[in-house]
Amino acid sequence: MKELKVQKDKVVKIGIILIGVLILLGLVFYWTGESEDKNTTKTLSGNNFKGAVPVEISQIHRGSIDHRLHLTGTITAQAKVNVFSKVSGILEGIKVEQGDRVETDQIIAVVEREEKEAKLEETNAVLDALKARWAQMETGALPEEIVQAEDLVRQTKASWETSISNYNRLKNLKEKDFISQQQLDDAMLQVTIKEAVYSSAKEKLTLLRKGARQEDRDELLAQIRQAEASSRLARIQLKDTIIRAPIAGIISERSFDKGALVGTTSPIFTIVAMDIVKVVVPVVESDLSQLKNGAIADIQVDAYPEEVFAGEVVRINPTVDPESRTVDVEIQVENKTHRLKPGMFARVSLIVQKRDGVLLLSKDSLLEKNGSPKVFVHDNGKALVREVALGLEGDRYVEVLSGLKEGEEVIVAGQYNLKDGIPVKIIRRQETL
Repeated sequence: MKELKVQKDKVVKIGIILIGVLILLGLVFYWTGESEDKNTTKTLSGNNFKGAVPVEISQIHRGSIDHRLHLTGTITAQAKVNVFSKVSGILEGIKVEQGDRVETDQIIAVVEREEKEAKLEETNAVLDALKARWAQMETGALPEEIVQAEDLVRQTKASWETSISNYNRLKNLKEKDFISQQQLDDAMLQVTIKEAVYSSAKEKLTLLRKGARQEDRDELLAQIRQAEASSRLARIQLKDTIIRAPIAGIISERSFDKGALVGTTSPIFTIVAMDIVKVVVPVVESDLSQLKNGAIADIQVDAYPEEVFAGEVVRINPTVDPESRTVDVEIQVENKTHRLKPGMFARVSLIVQKRDGVLLLSKDSLLEKNGSPKVFVHDNGKALVREVALGLEGDRYVEVLSGLKEGEEVIVAGQYNLKDGIPVKIIRRQETL
């Protein structure tokens, strides 16, 4: 047992010694590496190169470049319409629910119709009666009506003549004082009455033979027109009890349930048109000259981070906001699948200039020295500084106007430790797009 214990103690001691040795070796390697790193840094910073400097290069090539404005906005529906009832009444039926798609002129609700139907029947009855009177006035009196009127004229004339004879007889008697003055006066009154009745009968016969007077015709025609207007209004009110969708879109809100009393001031539905959505973005005044209708824009939203939606500028506000000094620009986006929802935050990349077939230089290669853009060109293993003139600037590339030729290689990484004519070693070539 004692021997076993001694052996265990030896193993433990050996293990401790090995651990110490490993720690010591690690410290030695760490100090050595740190010293080399410092020496290397010192050598690079002092430009005391013992060998070629490792660099990455990219080739000058021709292609298309565009200048973009990066903006933000909110997705909105192409149209948003609140649907009201044109008549008051009980909501008898609801044909759609929230989220349903509707087409233009589709029936979406019905308001009670019984009272409106009764009103239409009443106005039509009045109109029919007036039209019947008009038809009779237009056709004139019937033959039998004229015969009856002629008989009445003869009868009233005979009665009037009889009253005259009676008056003359009583007048002679009064001269002889056989009757009183009152009796004579009564006889005269009868003459007057009979004459009036006779005149009325003659006038009626004349009207029947000639037709209605013009003023009577005008009055009846006015009544007919008024009745037609009332009938037309009742017909419109009955039609308005059926509520139809004014636009195609999605029911985004329903405010009343079946059986509710609706009026003409509160919307029953809200419909949004989403087949096309729009983004309104503010563009600063200084970029106004670059804008034009038909410009292409790329739209991205957080819901689909890897997807780009194509948009097009359709409207540029003609006025500048005096406070923000910006112009509102409306961009339309096709949205047949309704993946883009009103209210979404949108990032917009608006192409305001584009050129094709130009020399392209990677922006990573540019150095600003003395205010002039310069690059290092790789030429037979050396870095040569070159001044360049630049044009349109894109996200990754910039247009070269002069100073470089197609196919030349420029240094895009490692150039900040270079001087003109220093040897370089290519460790990577960037692919061109």
